[in-house]
Amino acid sequence: MNPPALTPGNLLINGRFLPALWSRLGETPPGTAVRCPIWAQSFAADRWHARYSAPIGTEVTQARSDLAPDALPGACSLEIAGNDGVTAEVIVGQNLEADEAVNYRGALRFSAWLWVEHPELSSCEPALVIGNPRTTDLFDATVEEVARLAIKSVPTRRWHRVELAFDAAAFRSTGLRIELALSAALLGHPAARARLADVTLTRIHSGPINERPVAIESFLARRFFQRHDGRSINSIGRALTCNPHEMHFQFSFPEMRAYPACTLTQDNAELCVFSGDGEPQSGFAYDVTYGSRTSVVIRATKLRHQLRDGYLSFRGYRGAILLDAEL
Repeated sequence: MNPPALTPGNLLINGRFLPALWSRLGETPPGTAVRCPIWAQSFAADRWHARYSAPIGTEVTQARSDLAPDALPGACSLEIAGNDGVTAEVIVGQNLEADEAVNYRGALRFSAWLWVEHPELSSCEPALVIGNPRTTDLFDATVEEVARLAIKSVPTRRWHRVELAFDAAAFRSTGLRIELALSAALLGHPAARARLADVTLTRIHSGPINERPVAIESFLARRFFQRHDGRSINSIGRALTCNPHEMHFQFSFPEMRAYPACTLTQDNAELCVFSGDGEPQSGFAYDVTYGSRTSVVIRATKLRHQLRDGYLSFRGYRGAILLDAEL
């Protein structure tokens, strides 16, 4: 099934930070601070990431905030909280696929609602950072910065709409990275906050923006990331194969844009093999042996388990299978 077109509306997915599309953070309630490790790119709302310009200094935290401009009922914002000792820019953004080159190579307009606060600053100057992956290879994460556009004098302690226009006609067709850079001067205080809401990237000559329905936005986001736990599925399925020491189970899911990386729960106690008559079995270890764009095979290993059949499911609601196609 081909994905719905991103134009003539917003080229970005989940620009409104919808409450239903924070699967990456699992059950984290609004306002809960989540660490953004200094050495790694962190995922936020589905399709969004946060990173640092350099792996130095202390880390910031992110959170889902219910605070948004009054003109955006039902929307959320992505909140970045500062910290003492932040010495690197914090860069928040999203990647567009190479398949979208036909849409993004032209005159574009970036716009967003931005709220910043700092106990001493009255304004700040973020920047729009535009980059291109060097190749279309999913395993090559190297991105070169193409342009950096200053956003001047954003006032603190109120929602402010920022807009910038630029021409991407000469950009590569390997994909596009659109990011907002927040300075260390802004976020280098524990009371500092930056919130981002209603982010759009549109073709200037495409006419009015047609807001995508939530179901379509969810469909597009789930092509890149899916989380499955006890709330979304009751059973992964019966065993494909069963031998004296291991069992294999296949788990199917909606098609993703590439072969996803599958991450199991950090605590294997949340996954559980059940016998054919529904009795939970202990002592199994789990790993992933096969993956495709629509399914994964999970292996459960236990010496002399004495089962002839069974199925794999979750023991509770904390365990999850995470499928990430943003390699």
